[in-house]
Amino acid sequence: MYRKLSTLLAFFLFSFWFTGLVAASPPDASVLVAAETIKAENLKSALYFLASDEMQGREVNTLSNKITSSYLAHRFELMGLEPVFDDSYYQYFYLVQGKISQDNHLEIRRSNSTLSTVAILNENYFPSTLSANGRVTAPLVFAGYGITASEYEYDDYQGLEVAGKIAVVLEGEPNARDPESRFEGLLDTQYSQELNKILNAQAQGAVGLIIAHSSLHRPGNRRFSRRARSVWTENPKRARYNLEVWTEMVKIPVVHASEGFARILLRDASLQLNDIQKKIDQEYRSHGLALLDSEATMETAVVRNRTRIRNVLAYLPGSDPDLKDEWVVLSAHFDHVGSHDGEIFNGADDDASGTVALLEMAEAFAVADEKPRRSILFAGWNAEERGLLGSWYYTVKPPHPLGKTVALFQMDMIGRNEEVPDPGSPRFRGLEKQTAAENTNTLHLLGYRRSPELRSLVTRQNQLIGLDLKLQYDHNPSNLLRRSDHWPFLVSNVPALFFHTGLHPDYHRPTDTANKINYAKLEKIARLIFLCTWEAADRLTPDP
Repeated sequence: MYRKLSTLLAFFLFSFWFTGLVAASPPDASVLVAAETIKAENLKSALYFLASDEMQGREVNTLSNKITSSYLAHRFELMGLEPVFDDSYYQYFYLVQGKISQDNHLEIRRSNSTLSTVAILNENYFPSTLSANGRVTAPLVFAGYGITASEYEYDDYQGLEVAGKIAVVLEGEPNARDPESRFEGLLDTQYSQELNKILNAQAQGAVGLIIAHSSLHRPGNRRFSRRARSVWTENPKRARYNLEVWTEMVKIPVVHASEGFARILLRDASLQLNDIQKKIDQEYRSHGLALLDSEATMETAVVRNRTRIRNVLAYLPGSDPDLKDEWVVLSAHFDHVGSHDGEIFNGADDDASGTVALLEMAEAFAVADEKPRRSILFAGWNAEERGLLGSWYYTVKPPHPLGKTVALFQMDMIGRNEEVPDPGSPRFRGLEKQTAAENTNTLHLLGYRRSPELRSLVTRQNQLIGLDLKLQYDHNPSNLLRRSDHWPFLVSNVPALFFHTGLHPDYHRPTDTANKINYAKLEKIARLIFLCTWEAADRLTPDP
């Protein structure tokens, strides 16, 4: 594929790209020549294969998903890239899916009464998919949202005696959906996530956790039984996966309780559930209290099945002995949602587009005359569609210290033109109406608010490419910032950016097919990200 150009041609290419431009630390001519090896026809050839009907949508735990991972590993091997794990390009990990038995139980008793209130499974409560199995009887303590966040100067457990008790906490976080919130406002922080609430309760000494649903910030929570059925669905294709490593962290029984049952739990408090929540939001403190007259018995019984899957990782060693221990990660996810009711969801844009760009860029680095000073990891993530599980696993069990990762560039849906025909549709929540014709040259950058140095890097390199960069979705109700594999790295304080050409009506539809990709635009985007990766690996000076 690659034919070495003459020095004269390289000089001409270098001069042409820089005519009329002023850019800090321009790339060497050899880097520009390597970028030129990234071609639309190569991207198209690989994409038509990955998004073909024969690949059946590359769903997790299917033969087509395994074939895809084998294809990536083989391509990396042919390029001469090194495996990360001895002689293997695979990072194996386990997913778990659970089923609940009738042995689950939740009961509330009052010390001054012989009567008790028994909750009805999937009507008043359901066990967390992360819950440990076990039975416990203990007093109750209300602990606000169950959050301890020093950077936000907020602690729901401050002054509470929790050890040996069952904690009752609200779902979400203070002032959710409020742009003026001291947290993130329009978007939930990681502190609102279920696993973080569980681990925080454990750290406080709680022997059980009840997560109370409320309609104050989430009106849809009134349909609790519907949510229970979606969490514990009978359809194996829709059953939730978790990382096994997460479930191993959880040592206590955990259940979700409906708003109605939460009122019963808190009826000895001086305020009603929504009143307590409003007071916490207004005063920005917990209002936690021991429920002295209440005791609960919780029993959780979840049967889990394990599934082993794999990420694909390949490594290009850096050329500088002093910097090669620092990594830049270039990544995309190769899984999609499979086939349903006889229809194949090919996932051409989501995310075959990012995957083929990853392969083309890896080959460009492999054949380049020069190598950057830092090392580069090329990562194909699995199980993104199931909750970013492949990238979350990497951050929990990194093969190289995350503190040595200076940048990550994630590519997800980089092959189309953004198109939002109906902003009122739940699919396009928070996005403005726009046509594909308006976006033939646009590229969204996300994570720019958290990584200003990388934002500047991309802006500089884009002077050579000429895409219309959009920086508008970091703080947006669409929640796009948290919807791809860069997010676990941002949470882990790794500088990261997400490249994305936007949603469209074919998103997560059988109509997301290879013939609808804008291959000329995909080529430009891949070349831009190649140049950004090169600069990050060779010239970036991270903040101390």
